[in-house]
Amino acid sequence: MNRLSLVFGIGVTCILAACGNGANAANGATAPSPGGPQRGGASGQLVQINGDTLILTGANGDTTVTFTNSTTITKTSAATLADIAQGECIVASGTKDSSGLITATTVRLAPKGATGCASGGQGFSPPAGASPRPTPSGQPGMSILSGEVTAVSGTSITVLTSSNGSQLLTVPTVASVTLSSATTAASLQVGQCLRATGAPNASGTVEATSLTITPPGANGTCSTGGFGRRPGNGAPAGGG
Repeated sequence: MNRLSLVFGIGVTCILAACGNGANAANGATAPSPGGPQRGGASGQLVQINGDTLILTGANGDTTVTFTNSTTITKTSAATLADIAQGECIVASGTKDSSGLITATTVRLAPKGATGCASGGQGFSPPAGASPRPTPSGQPGMSILSGEVTAVSGTSITVLTSSNGSQLLTVPTVASVTLSSATTAASLQVGQCLRATGAPNASGTVEATSLTITPPGANGTCSTGGFGRRPGNGAPAGGG
């Protein structure tokens, strides 16, 4: 290759590179920039408490969370079938058979609030309605049933719903049962598993509208539930 060809080749390469960068800029395609936690909140282990500022850590790094006097704080603990009692609020999810009977795989309980169980009592807000989730053809769907427990007989639970009246629910002894109750900031302790719901502000700090103290998983660790930040750059992390 002579000198003229070499100079020409370098010039063409530089022009193409410049055009490519210009096209990317025109299309708004830029390198990802550091960001805050995922939209919706954060979860992990509570490792630091500084007044109304909390630090949560998980597999994807640390997240700063703030709360106020208006932040709802709930504690969730493991429970069993024996803890299901008349007058409690219940949200159960499971499979529905051809007769419409739901066999629960997960159950959440909470004390009944001043407005009853329409808003999930003191501990939680149940999903709206009791319609089955979409599932592939030929596979059983997952259904949700929520309301007030009016009767308990072994594994058979009668639930008074807000839309369909009384419905029977089967809760096998192997179902996962949790009990939620309202609590205060005084219950927050380093080492707990915590889930914060709220939007991040401009600096990436999650401003919590609700905090839930949750039990650790089977392996003793705290689930990140899809929330968190990658270490170092603070960019959102998927999965959890």
